[in-house]
Amino acid sequence: MKLRLLVLAALGCVAFAVTAAAQQTWVAVADDGRDAFGYAVGMGTREAAETTALGECGNACSIKLTAMARCVAYARSDPGDAAGYAAGVDIEAVRQMAWADCNRRVPANSCRVRVAQCFQ
Repeated sequence: MKLRLLVLAALGCVAFAVTAAAQQTWVAVADDGRDAFGYAVGMGTREAAETTALGECGNACSIKLTAMARCVAYARSDPGDAAGYAAGVDIEAVRQMAWADCNRRVPANSCRVRVAQCFQ
């Protein structure tokens, strides 16, 4: 009986570890400092997230943000060429953080969130 309980407990721990590992996803944002940008959500590795974001953005782009997170947001202001980036677990929080990050570099709240997405 004790052995059976130990086996069931061990299986429960393995299932929990697999679920937790599945929730650890990477996000990334790349931009060219002007109009082009790319992003990735739900990637299994940092490298996959960065490669995807760069692939969406183009040759003149560089990685601006990489994080182990579920959500990512990118904001941009055309006047002043400012950008903001954020990653986290809540779509509204990352949207607000990216917008605020961008707006601290330009006057008059000229930034607009271009993308905010979470991995489901």
